Amino acid sequence: MAQIFEYFVVCGIGLEIRTLDNIKGFYGTEVMYLPSLLDQYPPSNHTLYPPPPPQLSTVVLPAGVEFYSSGFDSNDPSTFPKTYPIVLTEGDGSKIYVSCIAFRDPVNEDIAEAYHIQANSFADKCICLVSRSPSFRVLRSALEELFTLCFSPNGSSKPLWDVIAHMVSKVPLPGPGRDQVLFAIDNCLLSVEAPPKDGLPHADISFQPLVQCLDVDNLIKLFTAVLLERRILLRSNKYSLLTLVSEAICHLIYPFRWQHVYIPLLFFSGVDYIDAPTPYMMGLHSGVDTSDLTMDGVVVVDLEYNRITTTEDIPPIPEPELSSLRGEIMKLLYPNVVGIDQMKADFCNLPEQLTIWGNKPWGEDHDLQLRLIFLKFFASLLSGYRNFIENSANNAFNNQAFLKKRSRLTNQPPEPMIAQFLDSHGFLDYLERGLGSGENNNNNNNLLDKLQDAIGRGQNPTSILPSSLVEPEIITISDPDVGISGSGAKYTYDRFPSNFRTEEQEEKRRQILAAASGAFDFSGKHTPSSPSMLVGKDSKAGSLSPMERAAERERMVLDIKVKLQGLWLRLLKLGATEDPLASFEYGTILALIESDAEGIGGSGFVECIREHMHSGWNCQLTEEQFIAVKELLKTAISRATSRNDVMTIRDALEVSAEMYKKDSNNVSDYIQRHLISLSIWEELR
Repeated sequence: MAQIFEYFVVCGIGLEIRTLDNIKGFYGTEVMYLPSLLDQYPPSNHTLYPPPPPQLSTVVLPAGVEFYSSGFDSNDPSTFPKTYPIVLTEGDGSKIYVSCIAFRDPVNEDIAEAYHIQANSFADKCICLVSRSPSFRVLRSALEELFTLCFSPNGSSKPLWDVIAHMVSKVPLPGPGRDQVLFAIDNCLLSVEAPPKDGLPHADISFQPLVQCLDVDNLIKLFTAVLLERRILLRSNKYSLLTLVSEAICHLIYPFRWQHVYIPLLFFSGVDYIDAPTPYMMGLHSGVDTSDLTMDGVVVVDLEYNRITTTEDIPPIPEPELSSLRGEIMKLLYPNVVGIDQMKADFCNLPEQLTIWGNKPWGEDHDLQLRLIFLKFFASLLSGYRNFIENSANNAFNNQAFLKKRSRLTNQPPEPMIAQFLDSHGFLDYLERGLGSGENNNNNNNLLDKLQDAIGRGQNPTSILPSSLVEPEIITISDPDVGISGSGAKYTYDRFPSNFRTEEQEEKRRQILAAASGAFDFSGKHTPSSPSMLVGKDSKAGSLSPMERAAERERMVLDIKVKLQGLWLRLLKLGATEDPLASFEYGTILALIESDAEGIGGSGFVECIREHMHSGWNCQLTEEQFIAVKELLKTAISRATSRNDVMTIRDALEVSAEMYKKDSNNVSDYIQRHLISLSIWEELR
């Protein structure tokens, strides 16, 4: 049986201290440093799961690691531990859920000695629970109990890492709608269960933060921007708020899915990614400066001040759906968001029953009702949509016929919002998953279709949800080693302890710190920008751990792709009098393709073209642009051929063929003359 907890991870300052600019060494408490993965369970040599994401340490401490002269102070809130969730997205779109507690922990004496750090110093550390299940509440509760147990004056009945090992390896993932798993951390009892598969997707979060931060109109505006796949940047001074709001809005667009870059908590040094030209949803701490970025077209959502700004218009939801959606939300939320919406209505004139309803604390019933309100919105907006799905292998949708039918019913011209939504990746993904297919609809867990049918029959919308009358089976996970020790020994800690290290690991640790101490004594203290420090800097590849190298490579890949996207769009916007072959954009793209031994530049350039096609580009090129793009693709294919990179060759030829078919200038010799001459064809023969 799969386990609910995949990893327990500790991140913080590593043996090889580096600044955020990747300069090795310690430069005082005014500088921020790169976090490293310090400890984990299961250990790195296990084969149960894939290793933790390489960027995990960077993401869980997004500001980096800071050093302090003091630790926790009950009179200083800035020293209190901080709890927050984060969500990571893998290449296949699957999500990894992480609960974090960041706190100040003493710097290890051997590290302080090697880098001449002041004695009794503290630095940021973060403990994390990693899971494939979106069980945010139990992830947070379990992590908080471990943290409390570590620093409790009463101590624990067994070593802390033994407690962690038992919890991670023994607590199973509950069966959806069937099981309730009970387990204990020392003497604290916790439980976890998962909703049935035929209901709404598992959302183990409260939607209250979303409606507390945004008034109803701004909530609808954000919802529309997400639905139309704009570039969306959430800002807040609370890490937890960024993740909770991002996850909540993704659940409100059900049964559709966000198909683009999704980084609810962006690490501070990744701020340049905000200028990426493709759709994304990112969250950034409000303390990070973005004044040097263009931000053109970005929908900036300030969660602290209930404010949304953008340079591009967001087409409104059409009537009558807009009034209905707003009215339904107001009925549910008004008493709970009165602090934000009080200027929009007179609270004193509220009916008595609404005032009484307002006394009820926000709970799971409110979450469910809010999600149903948005599902009913889709049921109305897409009324009768199944009649316009053509019987083909890819479930093609007749947009124009649907829009004409709607115009006749509403006596209004086609609405831009609906037209844009029908062309979105989210709607196309919905069709490709076959959820709207009428022939096997009875076998699909498609609550949108079920709701449309229920409304047509005059039934209550909640009738589409599975019954909650079935009692779950209780699965109890006990730890036989707790409470039976005759010695009554207790384990207490003044810092978060390290996991057990073998003698070989200890020797490697001593060698790394000895080398660091020698380098420090040789070079003396320099500022990070010191020329002597930059000249003497060790190569990253030789000194970073495999995990750090993987994280560094992932950052590099994302950085190259962002640069390529911007360069590609600017190349297409060159004026009629400008020669693309002589442009900065062409030269830089060519350099990125030619200079990259791993092929990131070539494959990234091909991916840029493919994404641009998917976003609706009709492949119109001037003769000069055509020549430039042709030369870049030829170079990408040639480089891929030399690496035997068949995937990039295939993708490049596919986009070339697609551009040839769509090219408005009908350059007839595109494939024959420019691509068939490549040596790859002879080699394949």
